[in-house]
Amino acid sequence: MKWKCRGHEYDHVYQKITTKNSFYLFGAGDYGAQFLHVFKEEVFVKGYIDNAVSKQGTLIHGLPCCSLDKITLTSEEGIVLTMSQIARISAIEQLLENGYKKNEDFFIIEDFLSIYHVYKKDLVYFSSISFLPSTACNLKCRYCLNFNPFAEQFYVREWDALVRDIDLFFSCVDRIMLFHISGGEPMIYKYTADLAAYIDKNYGDRIDTLRMVTNGTIVPKEEVLEILSQCHIEITVDDYRDAVPEYRCHFNQLIDKLEEYHIKYYINKADSWVDLAPEKTDYSDWPETLLEKHRESCSQSWQELRDGKLYNCNYAAYATVAGIAGEQDVEEIYDLTSFTADKKKELVEFRLGYTTKGYTNFCKKCRGFTPSNPVKMMPALQARNCMEK
Repeated sequence: MKWKCRGHEYDHVYQKITTKNSFYLFGAGDYGAQFLHVFKEEVFVKGYIDNAVSKQGTLIHGLPCCSLDKITLTSEEGIVLTMSQIARISAIEQLLENGYKKNEDFFIIEDFLSIYHVYKKDLVYFSSISFLPSTACNLKCRYCLNFNPFAEQFYVREWDALVRDIDLFFSCVDRIMLFHISGGEPMIYKYTADLAAYIDKNYGDRIDTLRMVTNGTIVPKEEVLEILSQCHIEITVDDYRDAVPEYRCHFNQLIDKLEEYHIKYYINKADSWVDLAPEKTDYSDWPETLLEKHRESCSQSWQELRDGKLYNCNYAAYATVAGIAGEQDVEEIYDLTSFTADKKKELVEFRLGYTTKGYTNFCKKCRGFTPSNPVKMMPALQARNCMEK
């Protein structure tokens, strides 16, 4: 989205939020639980909406769950979309088909969270951030969203750079719902446990969920597990056993170790991956207006923190690191060293997708997380050689 009225882009949205006295949460999963935790004293939630028949008619976190067609909103009621960026694509279409309007009748969780806090409490509250200490990985996934198959070498950061980024980030951001340590494969990075411990010790009281992802193929050393067990951290264990059956025993050993050390975890078994297809896509002849629409229609909502900057699209940032997207323009980046207290709404707007030009250079090479990109691939499908696309 292109900035038109920097610092005031969400004035009208906040006004709409203030007209609601209760909300339904569309999505009775992890995001819904996180929303309840953040807003338990702030917002009255009437119940959940979910398309899973098994959840309908049940109580989830003490709240009733039903299908969308059982809801008739009044002008004083709203819906907050509490589901992942991929799952929400069809849910948004469903809401629009039922006559509901975005930012009037329904709101996206990331938008609601940040807008509510910066307007009502003058606090910078982010929904999430992606932090990659390293892109090093033991797998060679053909459709890796770090674009490792294209990179000549892994990108590995030093400890001092990590600490500088963390400290700078929390000097600008008051609170965050999800701080996500990703990769590459974090369990093979030498400072992973120390990084988690540093974040938890210094900023844990400002993080609702500190989470790390692992591909489920690495069993950490005992000293790593011991440090992680002392942190308030969750581990997402991706289940790629179908794609890499040779690691089945490692997966089981990892789960056993996490339980032994009482480290909170949950298993993520994705049905498919999206192919962003940078080697097959060329939108370089598109006018800027079309590129802006392409970026705005993309359901990709993550940003990366690196070298004192926020990158508008984390996948665009990964593509730059992998050497397939060229350098990112300054218009795609928010330099946190230039942040001052009077720029809180501006910072929130950037986190929610606003930039000077309204798209990234990588948009010219990326299909995006859009309804027009229906291509789904087997998760963690391995390349036969390191350069296979």
